[in-house]
Amino acid sequence: MLCYPSNQGPASWTIEAIGRVNLMSEQYWLIHPNGGRQQINPDQFDLTHLAEQAKQFGGRLEFASIGDGFRSEPRPIPTAGRGFEPPVSALGPLFKSRLALIHACEVDFQVDVNTRPTHRVLGGYYKSRRLIRIYSHDRAEGRRPLEELFDTFLHEVAHHLEYTEPDSFLAEECERVPGRMHSRLFWRILGDLKSRWFDHIRRP
Repeated sequence: MLCYPSNQGPASWTIEAIGRVNLMSEQYWLIHPNGGRQQINPDQFDLTHLAEQAKQFGGRLEFASIGDGFRSEPRPIPTAGRGFEPPVSALGPLFKSRLALIHACEVDFQVDVNTRPTHRVLGGYYKSRRLIRIYSHDRAEGRRPLEELFDTFLHEVAHHLEYTEPDSFLAEECERVPGRMHSRLFWRILGDLKSRWFDHIRRP
């Protein structure tokens, strides 16, 4: 199950950028889930678009001003406003088609996108029914952004894969421990899925 706040493990990983603008005292950071760092030349990217890609991955793009021994606090690069979003009924097929681009599941599952507004609970996985449920609406803010819902989907898919094909992620069996919601194997699967998706959307 996924709910706020999420303050540990890969769910709290951020995407930041690294780089320096020519003749400007600004730096950018892009940190991948596996800890790798990549230098970004702002002259070669549309930073707003890159920030949107980072947001899709569950992180953010940031920059800081540096000069004369002074360094400002990192500040987020603004993203564009919310554009077209498909109807709720299309989200399940859309998310499964995205998943197929980065991983072929050995065991199929069902997706239920529930419009009942929630406060903290974002989704859940029901092992016996092989069902992923996603809550599309926030009680206070209305419909949740598309990429936030997809991030929840990947979270619940990681639960499904931990139970149904741990061997695909170098494990002999499910490592779920009673009383603990997320195992090390779960975080490894989720980090791998997010890394694959980020690599896919950055591909020319």
